[in-house]
Amino acid sequence: MKYIVAIFLLYAFTWDSSAQTKQKDDKLTKEEEEFDIKNYKGEPNDRLIIEINRTGFLNSPSSIKMSWRSIGMNVALMFDKPLGRSNFSIGYGIGFYSHNFHSNADFVYRYDSIKKYTVTDMVPKTTKYNVNRFGQKFLEIPLELRFRTKTHTKFKMMVGGKFGYVVNDFRTVFDDKGKVRFYNTKNLNNFRYGVVFRIGVEHICLTASYYFSDVFIKDRGVNGMVPYSVGIAIIPY
Repeated sequence: MKYIVAIFLLYAFTWDSSAQTKQKDDKLTKEEEEFDIKNYKGEPNDRLIIEINRTGFLNSPSSIKMSWRSIGMNVALMFDKPLGRSNFSIGYGIGFYSHNFHSNADFVYRYDSIKKYTVTDMVPKTTKYNVNRFGQKFLEIPLELRFRTKTHTKFKMMVGGKFGYVVNDFRTVFDDKGKVRFYNTKNLNNFRYGVVFRIGVEHICLTASYYFSDVFIKDRGVNGMVPYSVGIAIIPY
């Protein structure tokens, strides 16, 4: 009987100690979780950016009317470098941007006999057409400062700049005579630089881009005309 009582007391003491240890371990785990949240270090995000944009030109001639068909696309592959344990990171990479301008614009060349060079004018088309599009393809290098919250549903905001080069340009006209495409429009400024801004939640953001560089070389086309875009960015990961 004495042995039974002794075994029972030993078991009770062991169970109580184990329970206290488990509670202590659980408490430490909770504190560690809180500590980890406070010191959360962000992991790389927003590495693939897909944008669908309304594209156009600011400061184009007043006689040129833009169509609702002016839709472009941007795809960027980005590296994301978190800044320590803060909410901020730096994004950089490479992108491909397609800018489309549907309008009534016709590109007309005239020779300036005084300055001895050809000038590109944009004037309204006088013939009927179904589609009249001017397109440019850019290869770009974006650089962004990014902010993301440390919440389950991430709010994010990005602002930055991008530098690019026009790798292709063309004008496409569909009319009653068929399809005609013209390449290498004269007097284009092939270098581009501007700013980009995005704001949104998780995988969907609103986005906008504005370029400071003119579409044409100064005094050889429409002065002060610059590209812009506004749209939606889809960020799978």
